[in-house]
Parts: sequence; structure tokens; C-alpha cells
Amino acid sequence: MCCIVDKAKNLRVTESDTHFSEFTGVHPSKIAQGKLNLLEVLMPKEREAVMQKLCKKNSPYVYLNFCIKNSNGEFVYMYCLGQNIENTTLCRLALADISQSRKKSEMLKKRADRMNRLVDLVEGGVCLYKVTQDMHFEAIYMNKACAKFFGAPADTIPSEAYRLDELIHPDDKSAVYQAVGNAMATKKPISMEARVMQDKEHFIWVKIDSAIQSIDSDGCPVFHAVFSDISKIKMAEQQADIERDAMVDMFKNLPGPLFTAKAKTPFILEIVSEDFIKLIGYSRKELFEGLGGDLTHLIVPEDAARAEQELIEGAKEGTTVKTVYSLKIKSGKIISIVDKRKVVGGVSTIGIIRDVSALIADEMLGL
Repeated sequence: MCCIVDKAKNLRVTESDTHFSEFTGVHPSKIAQGKLNLLEVLMPKEREAVMQKLCKKNSPYVYLNFCIKNSNGEFVYMYCLGQNIENTTLCRLALADISQSRKKSEMLKKRADRMNRLVDLVEGGVCLYKVTQDMHFEAIYMNKACAKFFGAPADTIPSEAYRLDELIHPDDKSAVYQAVGNAMATKKPISMEARVMQDKEHFIWVKIDSAIQSIDSDGCPVFHAVFSDISKIKMAEQQADIERDAMVDMFKNLPGPLFTAKAKTPFILEIVSEDFIKLIGYSRKELFEGLGGDLTHLIVPEDAARAEQELIEGAKEGTTVKTVYSLKIKSGKIISIVDKRKVVGGVSTIGIIRDVSALIADEMLGL
């Protein structure tokens, strides 16, 4: 809608189209008689600012926003383009209702503010980062927890360039670059663990879950990511590994062909002693990497299913279960085995195997 106002007469409306007349509820004849002043329908607090902008010298065009009262007495937010008519005190105004877009913008801003407050409450580090053409990981946004992870003041993002790739532990950089490159090529998400620098001498372990969120105007991908501090978990795992290695070393050196296995998978071996390795003739690497620790590869086929069933059915807490089967060792010789196990913890077994081939041969000869 349009109207013409006279700046010399306190913004009196001298002409208008029917849309402006209908919007304000003032009949065209009254507008023609000079009965309407623009200031009268403006929000009081905006009147002075509108007057100053429209009356500014050497400004052929003026752009401004203000609220104007409609025929129902409600203020509606308008975008206004003012064109000063040369050699006159008149200004032609073109008005557009932008109240809905303003409401939507305010609603989105409030929603974004709420989301930011919620994100800041998340204990994990939430981050947006851009992967540049030089494979630099430039932080665009960090919540407070993420800024703390990387030792960065939260208010430096995005006002200052902050490169996450410079904070990755040197031993983990190759794996991280490979994961990001794979995500860029396949569009698949990233889920991995790595160490990041928290200060000059301190690295922490983090779980990284990340994926491409969008593509920037320069064609570079923008990733969203969540970083979770898993330092305590990693320390516990490392301690558990140390304890397990100690137990394995001790078990390996125990006398006799000993082994451990789960009660439900009795022939998938977990740990074996040196005497066990010597008995079967295969190296530890051949057993666990070549055969997958699966003893059924060495048991003669007609014995395997029966022996496994006997061990599973007899596996009860605190009990001892026994079976016999024939085993083909590395030399190609088939030996007779007595397999005896103790069930511990309800789920695991500790066992020992014994070569009884000579005893069976003696029995068969009647000795």
C-alpha cells in the first residue's frame, strides 16, 4: 500500500491508494481533505525517529521499519520505502506488512536461545566445526562443556579462529583425519576415540560422535559433533589390561596343559598355558590368529558335536565336567584327550587336557 506525506506539514497524508485507506479506516475523501496525519497512527515512541529519517537532507530514498495502527486499533509492523519527490516537501511511502515474518523471526530467535541454553546444560561437548580445503578443523560453535574440553574461552567462538585439528594428540591425528575424510567421501557418521589437548601438558580421552550437518557456501562441509570425556573409563580399561596381562602371564606359566573358555562356547579358547601349546604343536599365533582360538578345528568331526554338548549340559556353578575326544595335533598325529573343567562364576570354565592315547593303547592290548 502507498501514501504521500508532506514533510513541511508534520507528515500530513495528502494522497493514498485504497489499500492504505482501508488499512487505516480513513475514507479517501477525508485523506484528500488533509484529515489524516501519519504521526497520529504511528506508535508514540517511534514518531520522532520516523520524522528524523524521512526529513533527512540529501536522501532521495529512505528505508525504515515502524508500527502503524490499523482500523481495529492494532499496531502492525511495517517495512517502509520512502522516496522524496524532487523539488517538493512531499515523500511517497510504500508500505509492506512484515508482522508475520517478524513474529516468526522472534519465535525462531527465542527457540534458538532456548536450545542454546539447553545445549549449555549438556555435560558433553557440543560443537560445530568446518573442514576447510586445507583440512583444518575450524570451530564455528562450542557449548560451554566443549570449550572446557579444549581449554578455550567460550566467548572466543566464533569471533576467533580456533582449530580443533591442532589440539589432537599426535599419535591420534592420522586416525582422526582418516575418519573425517571417510565421512566426507561416504557421508557416514564418525564414532571413534581420540586424545585432545586440554592444556599445554594435559591430554584427555574423548569419545567423538560426528557427522556432516551442511555444506558451506564455499563447498566445505560443516560437521556437528558431541565430545564425551572418557578419561576415567580409559584409565580403568588400561588398569584392567595391566591386570589381565599379569593374569595371562601367570596362567601361561602354570604347569600342565591348562586353558580357559566360556561355559556356553567350551571350545572357543581364551587363554592357554605353554604346556597346552606344546601338546597341540601349534604356536600361540597359529592357534588364536589362524584358527581363531577354536579347538573344534583340531577335534575329529565325529567327536566335536557330542563333546561340546556334554560340556555345555554339564556346566553348572561349582561343578566339574569331563568329556573325551580325539584331537589332531600339528604333526598330523591323532591323540586321545580327556578334557576336564571346573565351572567358575557360572559363565566361565578353567580346564586341563590330558593325552591318554598311551593308556587307551595299553588297555586295548590288555596290559
